[in-house]
Amino acid sequence: MANILFYRVSGSKKKDTAIDVDDKYISLQNRREGAMVVKFRGPEDKLMEIHDFFDALHDMETVPVDIDSTGPVEYYFRGISPLSDDEDNGFPIKRFSVTLQQRR
Repeated sequence: MANILFYRVSGSKKKDTAIDVDDKYISLQNRREGAMVVKFRGPEDKLMEIHDFFDALHDMETVPVDIDSTGPVEYYFRGISPLSDDEDNGFPIKRFSVTLQQRR
């Protein structure tokens, strides 16, 4: 079980925030030119905090991503999809995706 840590870097250490997400709620899809789509899916109580974290970001804001403590890689935030309802084995879940662009 790996965790993925997303950071929001504000320029002030007191205002910096991070969210640690269990990989069971995530699937990563690499696109060409350094773009990555992060798909989140899980129970509403788990996903709302994650959604709120990304919903507060601005386009092109830097978001370092640390996958399983391998060290942060800097990405730009490119957008978030709307929350949608789904089902998993008869249980209601939420899903959404985030697009990140690798910083070069």
